[in-house]
Amino acid sequence: MSLSANPPHIISPTERHLCSNEIDTIALTNYSLGAKFCRNTFKNGGVYIFTYESIQFTYINLDKFCKDKDLEVCAVKLHHLSCEICLITIYRFPSGNLQYFIDNLEKVLSMIYSNNTEIVICGNININYVIDSTHKQLLDLLLASYGLCTTVQFPTRIQNNSYSAIESIFINTFKFNDFSLLPII
Repeated sequence: MSLSANPPHIISPTERHLCSNEIDTIALTNYSLGAKFCRNTFKNGGVYIFTYESIQFTYINLDKFCKDKDLEVCAVKLHHLSCEICLITIYRFPSGNLQYFIDNLEKVLSMIYSNNTEIVICGNININYVIDSTHKQLLDLLLASYGLCTTVQFPTRIQNNSYSAIESIFINTFKFNDFSLLPII
């Protein structure tokens, strides 16, 4: 970020292994902590969202949907000139309960959805989008019912002789069709 002339508006790391009091002490120059979820029972995991200082936002409490490893989620509503954007950051452990994840993500989306709010989901969902699977199909069906689809069309992890795309960004590509998403190697 220090090399960028145009710093990111949002920083939303997943799986950062920090506890709540550690996140609260992070001081990123020109950024505010907008939302967070830290694991209660297990170590590691967690999600949080930092917003650039000039961005107005409202915290959205999603704690009742969070469950360590199955659905770790936090969100903010960004107030922009002509629209509101709800940014949701998610982490799901590879062996997390998929049914809990799908059911509670649906509850999150149902609570947040409105005609006046655009939804953006980002994070590490640990569902490989490089291959077709029932997990991918279930998630795609849920997201499509809210007009959302993946934007990541390239592997996000390459190790030895394998590759996967388990991190993603989901948006309404019908409304936001003028974008580019490229990996940084």
